[in-house]
Amino acid sequence: MNIVPNSKKISDIIRSCQLDPLDTKILVKHVTGFNDSKLITNSNYELTNVECVSLNQLIARRVSGEPLHYIVGYKEFYSYKFRVTKDTLIPRPETELLVDEVLKLADKNAKVLDLGTGSGCIAISCKLERPDLQVVASDKCQDALQIASFNANTLNANVKFIKGDWFENITGEFCIITSNPPYIAKNDYHLGSLYYEPKLALTDGNDGLDSIKHIIINSRNYLTNNGYLILEHGYNQKYDICQLLIENGYTNITTIKDYANLDRVTTGKLS
Repeated sequence: MNIVPNSKKISDIIRSCQLDPLDTKILVKHVTGFNDSKLITNSNYELTNVECVSLNQLIARRVSGEPLHYIVGYKEFYSYKFRVTKDTLIPRPETELLVDEVLKLADKNAKVLDLGTGSGCIAISCKLERPDLQVVASDKCQDALQIASFNANTLNANVKFIKGDWFENITGEFCIITSNPPYIAKNDYHLGSLYYEPKLALTDGNDGLDSIKHIIINSRNYLTNNGYLILEHGYNQKYDICQLLIENGYTNITTIKDYANLDRVTTGKLS
C-alpha cells in the first residue's frame, strides 16, 4: 500500500490518505517524531524515503484493523502516556471514571487495591494524582505486569505490583478496591471488533458476570469497615451488579454513567 504517490509532503499525505485524518496525523507524528505543534508548522515537510516506507507499513496495519494504539505503542489516559501492547487492554476514556471515584472517596493515606491492572493505568493514575495513597495492583498475566511496571517506572509512580489471579497473593485490608474486570458476555457481538485485544481481559467466557461475582463476594475479606468497592461493568449489567452488592452487605450503592450516558461504573460501601 502506498501513500500519496506524487508527494511526500505531510499536508498532502494527511489529505489523501484513506485513513481517518486523525489516525494519519498520529502515524505521521510517530514516524517523524513531531509533536502536534511541529506537525502544524511543518506541514510542507517531505518525508524521507525511510519515513515513507515506515509510514506505509503502519498504514497497512491500521487498514487491516489493528488498533492504532497497538501500532504506536501507547495510549493517553488521565493525561498520562501509557505504554500498551497486545498483552494489555487499550485504556478507554470511560475507565477514567474509576480513577475519579477513587480520588473522590479515598481518605488521606488510604490503601487502594486495583485488581486486573493490565497496563496499570488505573493504579498509576491514582498514585500520580494522589501521592499520599498506598496503591497495590495485581494481575495474573506476567507480561501485563511487566508493562504496568514499565509504566510506573517511566511515570515515577510508586505502585506495588503483585502477580496473582484476583485476590491470590493479596494480604491485608484496603480502604478501596477497584477493578475493570472482563465483563463482556461470550456471545456479545462487540467481541468481534476487539479481535486484537487479550480475550481474557474482555470476557469470562460466560455471561460476563463471573469475575464480577467473584470480586464482589471476596472483596468483603479485604475491605476495611466502610470501605468501597468500585467496578466498571457493561452498560446492561447495572441491575445484576446492584443486586449482588446488596446480597453481599454493601450499601450506599451508586451507578455512574459514562460519556455516552450509559451505566458504566458502580460503587458500593461495605458496612
